Amino acid sequence: MPATPPPLPLRYPFALGPMGTPPPVIHWARAHRPVCPVLLPSGARAWMLTRGDDIRSVLADRRFSRRLAFAGAPRVVGEDVTAVPGSLFNLDPPDHTRLRRILAPYYTRSAAAGCRPAIRGLVDEVLDAMVRGPNPCDLMEAFATPLPPRLACALLRVPRSLWEQASAGFAAQMSFADDRADVAAATAAVSDFTRRAVDLRRDDPSRDDPLGALLSAREAGVITEEELYGTASYLLVTGGESLVSPLATGPLTLLLHPDQLLRCVSEPSLWPGAVEEVLRYHHNGVLGLPRIALEDVELHGTLIREGDAVCATMLGATWDPAHYRNPARFNVRRRQNADPTFGAGPHYCLGAAQARTALTVAYRALFERLPGLELAVSRREIAWDTTSMFLRPAALPVVWR
Repeated sequence: MPATPPPLPLRYPFALGPMGTPPPVIHWARAHRPVCPVLLPSGARAWMLTRGDDIRSVLADRRFSRRLAFAGAPRVVGEDVTAVPGSLFNLDPPDHTRLRRILAPYYTRSAAAGCRPAIRGLVDEVLDAMVRGPNPCDLMEAFATPLPPRLACALLRVPRSLWEQASAGFAAQMSFADDRADVAAATAAVSDFTRRAVDLRRDDPSRDDPLGALLSAREAGVITEEELYGTASYLLVTGGESLVSPLATGPLTLLLHPDQLLRCVSEPSLWPGAVEEVLRYHHNGVLGLPRIALEDVELHGTLIREGDAVCATMLGATWDPAHYRNPARFNVRRRQNADPTFGAGPHYCLGAAQARTALTVAYRALFERLPGLELAVSRREIAWDTTSMFLRPAALPVVWR
């Protein structure tokens, strides 16, 4: 926690804590400014919430809207995923409810469990290539980065060759390093890719998957063309990028806690708990994407005015000592789950069960296939990516016997 109060507004992005743990300024804000002014890289201002109860309340409050696909809306850098019209991500109920109902059957716990064999096959495919490659290697390049696109292509039935043509756009959409024009260009490129991916499926009679369900709903007049492409883009972006970080931070954090890794290896029933703890300890994004206040709201004596942007940092919730005892301790046997990392209210993460399943399979397979896996450098030499909205190492050198 900062020794002296930092100047306000806080300037985002924030400096991380040790080994990718939450920025100290988040803990300071939770204690001293629970509704804290923040200046985003775009120049927009937002209020940052850092207490678990406030975050859960605001995410379920209809007075705070996710409809950000309008000109002049507050963005982190530029025209990112929040600018895509018709996306499930950018809709409020009842429109959000209507689209989510179409997709929900493909993202239940039972649906995720049914995907387990296919997930294991893709994990093994990536690990086979990793084992055939150089040793030592960068786990980011060999494992964390290539696996999520393969999973997304399999679930959404998108040709890998098509995905590879647009892969750079996914990362650029979430970049702090690129300027506003580059982020907008990346979003446009991903939208173009989405059109091609969806249009390839129009004549496909097989519709038993999320993209197929959206196409059937469009043909039935249940959703609009804008909602078809916007929500397909949301599925592709979240399916391809959101798992990269935990596929790196999870193995890293387990390697840094060898006693707990050993427990998981010797007692495989602990792997789901390890996944929960990684997701709690290292939420993907630090600040979270904005919502807009639809009316004046007072919180902790601060007036959030109509039109103000509000960001709920999930790291604030998952490290809130009011809800997690000794949150700085990584503990795979922790009883509380990582639900706050997936949000709350109507926008609770659609793919939560699928993410948990994929990570459980991936962690277990990695350490079973490579029981001698260890860091190839000291922890002090691991650099963290400061150019992405997602929290991840810039590189993760590993070696195995």
